[in-house]
Amino acid sequence: MNKHFKLILPDEGRDIYAPAKAQAWGYRYGPTIMVEGNVCHAWFASPGDGCEADWFTYRRSEDGGKTWSDERTVMSPVPDSMDWFSVCDPAVIKYGEWYYMGYTSTLFANGGGICNNAYVSRSKSPDGPFERWTGHGWGESRETEAGILHWMGQPAPVIYYDEDWHNWGAGEPSFVIKDETIYMYYTWSSKDRDGTPISETRVATADITDENWPGKLIHHGTALKRLGGGNDSCDMVYCEDLDRFIALSTDLRFSEDSYLAVFESNDGLRFTPVNAVKANVGWMCHNCGISGDRHHHIKSGDTLLLAYAYGNAWGRWATRLHAYVFEAMDEAFYDERHLPNVHHEMTYAGEPALYKTTTLCMGNHHRLRLRVGDTADIPATIGNIVYDMRLMPGNVVYSNYDPAIVEINGDRVTGKKEGYTYVRADCDGCFCEFLITVTSTMPLGWQDWKPYPEKEVVAFEPMIPSYTASLEKREMKQIRGMATYADGCRFELCGSDGVTYVNHTPELFEIRPDGNVLPTGKIGKGRITVTCGDCSFDVSFNVVV
Repeated sequence: MNKHFKLILPDEGRDIYAPAKAQAWGYRYGPTIMVEGNVCHAWFASPGDGCEADWFTYRRSEDGGKTWSDERTVMSPVPDSMDWFSVCDPAVIKYGEWYYMGYTSTLFANGGGICNNAYVSRSKSPDGPFERWTGHGWGESRETEAGILHWMGQPAPVIYYDEDWHNWGAGEPSFVIKDETIYMYYTWSSKDRDGTPISETRVATADITDENWPGKLIHHGTALKRLGGGNDSCDMVYCEDLDRFIALSTDLRFSEDSYLAVFESNDGLRFTPVNAVKANVGWMCHNCGISGDRHHHIKSGDTLLLAYAYGNAWGRWATRLHAYVFEAMDEAFYDERHLPNVHHEMTYAGEPALYKTTTLCMGNHHRLRLRVGDTADIPATIGNIVYDMRLMPGNVVYSNYDPAIVEINGDRVTGKKEGYTYVRADCDGCFCEFLITVTSTMPLGWQDWKPYPEKEVVAFEPMIPSYTASLEKREMKQIRGMATYADGCRFELCGSDGVTYVNHTPELFEIRPDGNVLPTGKIGKGRITVTCGDCSFDVSFNVVV
């Protein structure tokens, strides 16, 4: 069938979330929506607790999106890990018994959300808990005197951003499953060695029947070039009626003239523009999501929804939901950019009359450090939809921790021997998992994470063992390493952080002091030694056409 996809918004939609007027921050952006008959699952990026940037919330509808449940926080960062700062940009599909959640995160909190990577987690329930892909499996298990415990695990990037850390990086994933192949789409925002911006959506595939598919992705390069600085990330579905992959994004995001941009593809690997939809679209829109079934497919007769955030005050955005329809068309492109969009004045939500718990958090960055023999209070805090936070002494149940490391009585914890353990906390229908580290030297307290230069680096490891740079694409890679400090903190370091480089193949490339590697123009494979303090490692560097 040589037909093309045409997306139509019959009306202006309606808000399913709005911040309270008194909130300095309030949003639920980047929705991912799964539809199973009249049951709709939706996950959103929301503000964190003030320490982390974003968390994920979940809501459910039993009537095709007309009414929605109260929300719950279902995923937050893993302390002392590569996603410690945030979990952003949710993307969910389901295969077998597992809900797979893709997301964006970074270690570089000091840069305002730069040097991002893409990650994957999974759960047997839509509201979690979600165990992380660790690079070699899912989550972490430990045999203890209390039995075998299973925790979320230390996340490893599925898509690692290996270019200059000052740029936004990689992330904003979206998934489609077709014929037992999972298509993973992600943005890549960087600059080449000439300083020319790179803004594109890339695609990788894997066999979804393989439980360890995140470690076996095959990369296919650029799926589509984003239209410019105003073009947003894409959410993908597969349209069964037309046998086409469909991508939806906002364009001219955060502007008065914003609209929806639609792309299509025959093979899921290369996309071309097919619609510019402006009629009934809200102004200042950004970070949209389009519904699909558990494999992110759509067809005629399904409940068809899309949603986006909008608003003209930074970080105070409503979420607008639309029912949409589609039809087949003969022409290759349909353009509504000459039409006006809708200038909605946001209707702020009132303060909730009844306190309903939406989130549970545990101290600063969900982590506690204490010495052997020390006893500390566990400051459990609950929050509602407007982040009215309250201490909950005596109301929290603690479980799933190693009794050889700590002893918990009520809201007090005592360090028994050196080591670490995660702990599950439950209160008012919400849960979280936090980290307790016990040593013989650390000061007591819920400490913030900071990569202090004066801290001792006790381990320094490669982020990836091998780098590849294309001469044709004028790529410039940056070699960073993961430093582990004496207090358990971890951070990516490069030349400006006291890292030095030895170039064993100067005829192939030069290495700048900041760790950026520039090919000289020759093709071949070289080696670089990277050193920080008393620790060092080697990586290979391949220069290709």
